[in-house]
Amino acid sequence: MNPVETVEVGLGSIGKVKILKALTEEPRMLTIYALQKKTHLKREDIKRNLRDLKSIGWVNESRLANSVYSLNRDNEYIQHLATFFLNVGYIEEHVY
Repeated sequence: MNPVETVEVGLGSIGKVKILKALTEEPRMLTIYALQKKTHLKREDIKRNLRDLKSIGWVNESRLANSVYSLNRDNEYIQHLATFFLNVGYIEEHVY
């Protein structure tokens, strides 16, 4: 996937942006339930958006008692995106 396609997949909906914001602000991994509380998105929308974000390497999934999700903080796109969110005031701070 080329860079344009990656960005379009990653930022292709307000739901994905809300999920990325929630994960950027959290130092810990989040369940779908926690993401639902933070983003006010429907569970099915969160699952669909997480699939896309995982497919481009922006989000990691780990299986504990439940599946939990975190940003792939080693991903160059995520590093730039977190800085952008911070610089424009979309988040107060990002955790690195």
